[in-house]
Order: sequence, then structure tokens, then C-alpha cells
Amino acid sequence: MSVEFVKADVPWITITILLPLIAAVVLMFLKDRFAKPISIAISAVIFIISSYMLLVYDPSSYKIQFYEKYEWIPWLGVSYEVGVDALSLTLYWLTALSFLVAFIWSTNINKRIKEYFIAFLVLEAGSLGVFVAWDLVFFYIFWEAILIPMFLIIGVWGYAERIYAATKFFIYTFFGSLFLLIGVIGLYVASYFQTGELSTSYFSLINTQLPFTLELIFFLLLALGFAIKVPMWPFHTWLPDAHVQAPTAGSVILAAVLLKMGTYGFVRFSLPWFPEASKYFVPVMFTLGVIAIIYTAMMAIAQTHIKRLIAYSSVSHMGFVTIGTFALNDFGVNGAIITMISHGLTSAALFLAAGFIYERTHTYEMGKLGGMARFVPIFAVLFMISAMASVGLPGLSGFVGEFLSLLGTFQVSILTATLAGLSLILGAAYTLWLYRKTMFEEELLDEERLHKWKQLKDVSTSEFLSFLPLVIFMFVIGIYPSWWVNLIQKTTEAILFKIRLLGG
Repeated sequence: MSVEFVKADVPWITITILLPLIAAVVLMFLKDRFAKPISIAISAVIFIISSYMLLVYDPSSYKIQFYEKYEWIPWLGVSYEVGVDALSLTLYWLTALSFLVAFIWSTNINKRIKEYFIAFLVLEAGSLGVFVAWDLVFFYIFWEAILIPMFLIIGVWGYAERIYAATKFFIYTFFGSLFLLIGVIGLYVASYFQTGELSTSYFSLINTQLPFTLELIFFLLLALGFAIKVPMWPFHTWLPDAHVQAPTAGSVILAAVLLKMGTYGFVRFSLPWFPEASKYFVPVMFTLGVIAIIYTAMMAIAQTHIKRLIAYSSVSHMGFVTIGTFALNDFGVNGAIITMISHGLTSAALFLAAGFIYERTHTYEMGKLGGMARFVPIFAVLFMISAMASVGLPGLSGFVGEFLSLLGTFQVSILTATLAGLSLILGAAYTLWLYRKTMFEEELLDEERLHKWKQLKDVSTSEFLSFLPLVIFMFVIGIYPSWWVNLIQKTTEAILFKIRLLGG
């Protein structure tokens, strides 16, 4: 399949990657009080640029748009090569939005302020780079670059067991990255022996013809790296600990951005690079996806800690992305992509809600909460909308992605779709349980807690501004899903092109 490249008149992508890095360097020489406004301003500019790119993107045919390429190490075939198709662009936009929300929320940070914002700025640059890099060396550099700032964010600004959680996060994800690196190097070498040319460009490597056995091996190597990042069952155990110990903004980025890197990897690399292996492993991926959906949903129901419950729900929702991706049809892949976007919005909002509750009550334990809705009504409404979007209520973003994922899966495996569909009841159960135990049951409150709740302050301006764009886009995607489906359709067709040649 031929690919058209539309070069950027203005290097918007490079600008958005460099801006947070430059800001991080500048902040090193400034006082703490400048860190917050500069970080918010930079993230706002990046979000505006990404929104502009989203609006002017041409979805009528498959093209790599806003494309830039500059040679770096010619004798190894390494270049700085960036650009976007609809898959890259939607996740690039989601990343920009998530960091803007995280920076606005972080206005209350008062511990090592400058270092905190520098870590997030470096993390933003790396996260943006993952979704737009078409050269595998730069993709891997961006992929690894996010580990250190996130390790610091959890380990320095987290809660009581932050060092344990940060170390576990780093070891798990770095372990997976090594297998990813081995797979990429192997494919690079295989491409050289086949063509006689050295190139780390995605568009060169995708044309490599591999024996079936070698394709299976490379698929498994990359899949392990992606699966840990998603995280898929049974590689998910690092995530609840990381979320519980991370500061609120760190949890927002973990859920909304870092988890999407793993699912992005499956869609971007596994399907088009290894079409025969992708078809071969469909039963395995369906099984792991369904286990993740059901098992972690049941684990979520058993939780009493708000952030741990939301963390398990994230793993469950990523199971829908997995089965949608490996349905290997338009409905499934479209649903997987939209579920990624929707989950980014809803999980970010739910972690903001958890952060709001903790800042007011100094506890995440649901048994010590309840009856808050009457005293913080604006927050209660924002929390309710976010919860309903996560459940998949029609008219909100969660419904669109999960419906399409199930529809695509149903065409391939009725049993898988049925099990996943029935598990939506579990999702509704733990989400409504969470909302009920925090917002309702006022009649169960003792006098002391009721008096304390009367002193609660509703959302501040910065907290409201953090929630607002997330809630708005939950409605935008839910009410007008056709725009998003039309945006990604040609990209989905390109991703599935080789699989269709095999009769998929």
C-alpha cells in the first residue's frame, strides 16, 4: 500500500516537542513562583496547536500529514522522522489535553514546586514524541524517556509507599522495553538482509517479508513490551500500586496517556507489521482481553480504596481495546481507538475526582466517606457525568467505543463478545458503588462527620477548569461520534491492509 506524505509548512510537531523541553531548561534558572504559570501557558499552547492540527487534518485518504524528516545518522539509516495519521493525531491531541488538565490541577503543589513542573514538562515532551515518531530509534528514545520523570513524580511527590510503587513501575516497564528493543533490532537486521539497506523508518520496516516463525517471534517480543505498558492481565499488578501512590496529576497522566502507549503499539506495529501472527494469536488475545475485563472488574468491586478501584477499572477498560484491536475489522479497530480516547477522558476525570475527595477529607477509604453530594453539588455533578461516561451510558463517549469494539468482536467470536458485554454489568456495579459510597448515604453519617462535611468547599476555579474540558469532550464524542469515526476510518483501513490481503 502506497503512502502519501504531506510535508508541514510549519514544523508544528517539532515545536510542540521542543517547547516543554525548553521551558524545563528555563525553569531551572527561575524561582519557584514562575513554574506554575509558565507550565500552564506552554501546555495551553501545545493543546491549541494539537487542536488546530485535529481540525485541519484531511481524513479523505490515508496520508501522513504534518510530516517532517531530517537525517541524523545516515550510515545507520536513522532519521528524525515525525508526522501524524488519524491514530497518532487523536492520541497526540489527548496527550496535550491531559497535560493541560494536569498542570491546571497542580496549582496547589507546594513541595519542590520547580522540580515538579520540570518533571512533568519533560514527561510531556516524551509522551508527545511516542505518538508522532516514525523512526524506530526516536520512537524508542521517547518511549524510554518517559520512565525517569514518571519514576520521580511517583517517588518524590507520591504518598507513603511511593518508593516501592515507583521502583515497581520502573522495573516492570523497563523489563518490557528490553523485549521491545530486541524485537525492533531483530526486524532492523532482517530488513537489512532482505533489502541490503539499513533503515529504521517505520515505512521501510513495514515492507519486510518475514517467515511465519520469525513473524511469531517478533510479534511476541513486541507484544510483551506493549502488554506490560497497557497493562494487560497478568502484567497489570504494577498499575494499582503506581496509581495509589502517585499524586493526582501523576495518576491522570498514567491513566490518560501512558496506558495508551501500549495499546497504540499493538495497533500501530503488531497488526500491520505482523499480519499472519496477529491472526494466529487472535484466540490468545481475546482470552487475555476477556480475563482482564472480568477479573479486574471483580477486583475493582472488592476495593475500598478509591484510587485502587479506578486503577483496576482502567485495566478492565483496556481489555475492550484489546479485543477490539484483535477483532481485525473496521468496527473493532475503530472502537479500540475511540475507547482509548474516551478512557483517557473518563479515567483522568475520575482520578481528579479522587484527588478532590482526598484534598477535602484526607482519605481515599470509601468507608470513611459518604453523603458529600449535598455539600459539594457542582463536584457531585461533574463526578456523576464522569462516572456515567466510564460506565458507557449512551450519549457519552464511553458508549461509542465499547459498542463498536463489541460489534467488531461479535463478527469474529460471539462467545468473546457475549462475555465482554455481560461484564459491562460489573463495570456499572463498581462505578455506581463508588459514587454511592462517596456521594450518597448521608443518613448513615454520624454527627461529627456531618458537621465536618458542612465545612467542605466545592470545586475551586482551577479544579473546575480541569474537569470542564474532559466533561465537554465526553459529550462531544458521545453525541457526535460520526465525526471521530470518519476521522479515523482511512487510518483503520491502512492498518488492516495487510491482514485483508491474507483474507482477514
